[in-house]
Amino acid sequence: MMARCIKAITRGLAKVFSFSSKSKTHPHPPVFIPLIAEAWTSIGTNRVRALLAMLGIIIGVGSVVLMVAIGSGSQQKVEKAINSLGNNLLIVMPGGKPQKGFRINPQAPLFKENDINNLAQLPSVENVAYSTNRAYLKVYSGTNVIDGNLTGVDPEFFSIRNWVFEEGYNFSAEDIRLNKRVVIIGKTIADKFSPDGNALGQTLNMGEGKLGFQVIGILQPKGAGLDGHDQDDGIYMPPTTLKTYFTPYVPSVIQVIFVKIIPTADMDDAVEDVTKAIRDTQQTPPTVSENFTVYNLVAITKVASDTTAAFSLLLGAIASISLLVGSIGIMNIMLVTVSERTREIGIRKAIGATKQQIMHQFLLEAIMISTVGSVVGLALGLGGGFAAQYWFDIPVAFSTSIVVMSLVMAGGIGVASGLYPARKAANMQPIEALRTV
Repeated sequence: MMARCIKAITRGLAKVFSFSSKSKTHPHPPVFIPLIAEAWTSIGTNRVRALLAMLGIIIGVGSVVLMVAIGSGSQQKVEKAINSLGNNLLIVMPGGKPQKGFRINPQAPLFKENDINNLAQLPSVENVAYSTNRAYLKVYSGTNVIDGNLTGVDPEFFSIRNWVFEEGYNFSAEDIRLNKRVVIIGKTIADKFSPDGNALGQTLNMGEGKLGFQVIGILQPKGAGLDGHDQDDGIYMPPTTLKTYFTPYVPSVIQVIFVKIIPTADMDDAVEDVTKAIRDTQQTPPTVSENFTVYNLVAITKVASDTTAAFSLLLGAIASISLLVGSIGIMNIMLVTVSERTREIGIRKAIGATKQQIMHQFLLEAIMISTVGSVVGLALGLGGGFAAQYWFDIPVAFSTSIVVMSLVMAGGIGVASGLYPARKAANMQPIEALRTV
């Protein structure tokens, strides 16, 4: 089937461009290649005009490739940031549901150990983790000093967040029970304190008293989160250790709960189950709204993906207007070319050129202008994308499909814009054309 299709297409092209030397009506050698050479020579006789005709296609193809690449890059960046938080994950945070962009009482310390235990009993829940109070203080290691962001987390926190250990190991039950002075750090912190890669086992001195804490684990990098904050710029310790040494007078509360749902469960149903479980634990009356919010990362991912995809499509549609302008420019240039070469057309017809040959000649010129312009535009689009990524740190993702589509579209524009001028030239009467001075 494929062979027959290719054979049929080849025959069609040969017939259109008089490519076959075996044709009964055209026994002379192939004229396709001479037509291309002649079209290229004709374009080269007025390079400035040809360049102006190409300009619209160059800008159109370049802008389409660049804008769609930026839109796709932004979409992938958002999806990566969301997926870095974890798969099938619900995040429960204090404060009521947002109203007009603001959460109600976002610092409400509502969660207790009972909430964690009850959530772990739900049939749709695979695992539960939490983080507690945070502490911001100076962290010292040798001559290096940074502002540390300490967070108390339980051992399940890292597995639920899909955080892989680059070196070292996780907290143990004994570390939590004995309030051991151990920490797990992100890659950014490790590089700041030990650029040579020897952070594991080092002692970080924290706070005014410069208490020493041993680094027992280093996490693989994740990059920026949804809020643009570096996720690798964190220092984690057992919640009991954080309370003992840095927040002894602050009530020990669970700030954020991370609930991992089993893959076969429906996420919307899981949100309802989690909400009901916490309300039951806190004995919230039915008439009172919950003072916490359950975020469904799967739903957030879909909304973010759809939004960025629509944004990418909008950018591509706006950039495609340049292709339309470019096609109009090519048509205008070809009409001027036909008018200038009226006498030449008459001479060609008088010595035996067919309407088909005349039409092919001018149509090829339009296609070549469009093709060269699209190749130059593609190069500019790719170069602009790499420059934006390198110099301005803008996420860019090139797609083979959009590159091919732009080139095919540009070729189609060349045919469409050159068809009318080519027909006009082919339909000229030799006598009328020869009268033109």
